[in-house]
Amino acid sequence: MIRRPLACALLLAVGAQAAAQSTVTLFGVLDNDLTYGKGSVSSAKGIGTGGLAGSRIGVRGVEDLGDGLRAVFVVEHGFNSDTGAAASPASFWNRQVLVGLGSSRWGDVQLGRIYTPNFLVHATYDAFGPQGVAAQQVLLVSMEVAQPANIRANNAVNYQTPAQLGGFVLQAMTSVGEGAPGKYSGVRVGYAAGGFAGDAAVGRYDNPAIGDLKAFTIGARYRIGAFTLYGLFDRANSGSSFDTRGLQVSGAYLIGATTLKASIAQSSRRSAAGADVGTTRRVGIGAVHDLSKRSALYTSIAHVSNSDGAATALNGSVTAPNRGSSGIDVGFRHIF
Repeated sequence: MIRRPLACALLLAVGAQAAAQSTVTLFGVLDNDLTYGKGSVSSAKGIGTGGLAGSRIGVRGVEDLGDGLRAVFVVEHGFNSDTGAAASPASFWNRQVLVGLGSSRWGDVQLGRIYTPNFLVHATYDAFGPQGVAAQQVLLVSMEVAQPANIRANNAVNYQTPAQLGGFVLQAMTSVGEGAPGKYSGVRVGYAAGGFAGDAAVGRYDNPAIGDLKAFTIGARYRIGAFTLYGLFDRANSGSSFDTRGLQVSGAYLIGATTLKASIAQSSRRSAAGADVGTTRRVGIGAVHDLSKRSALYTSIAHVSNSDGAATALNGSVTAPNRGSSGIDVGFRHIF
């Protein structure tokens, strides 16, 4: 009479333990902002999305397989939260989509649509992050941004070393073009200790139209108390076409619940003969005020000056070659 209840209790305990070893999380970001852009030809204003972070909804999961081994997956759908339309590209799962195995001793192997090593350096070492009117000048003028695998590579195999390597990290990725341009291969190495962190990445993009594009991206940051200084450099070239390079210095200062930001960047494009065919300088300032761990108000202001024939404009405005442009974002972001 005692054995049956005892067996049931043991089964329930084992089932509860197994359930505790597997987690699935629904997550997302909603980010809308008021935007304004001014150019020498025309100006634009409206309600936009992604002034601080890209709006998305996703599911991630981790299952403990024992002996330090775990199964992981991530699926994310990015969308424009001001209209409800899917963000670019048009595929539904247009952000990260991956499944993989991780080990505390051997590292992580993932398959799917995954952030490239070069982009991770761009996004990590800009005080404004990857979004907004004052962010990503170095990437946006680089030849990398025009490649199919500019941010995430499809059909990718990705490996990253475990955390217990004395601050060092290695990421290696390759992808399969599967009959169409878009193949990417790259490696990122990094080191972090105390207030310092630095990463360098080399990547190769398959693009028959311009020849294989090679990119080198390096970034670093140093934190001193409430102030963090960032530096970023990128160069991309195809050998037979244009050559692009960019340099940026930015900083962030934390005062209570508010982070103040500033950056200055220059990006240039050169012909195969070495002539300057477009130079853009961008300066930006901004602030993010955390209302809670999930909600934040923010604003960013930026101005670009163009020379050598460049006509970069901000927030939907249009400017003539060698003329300037200004933009501002004021928005609200919520994480769930």
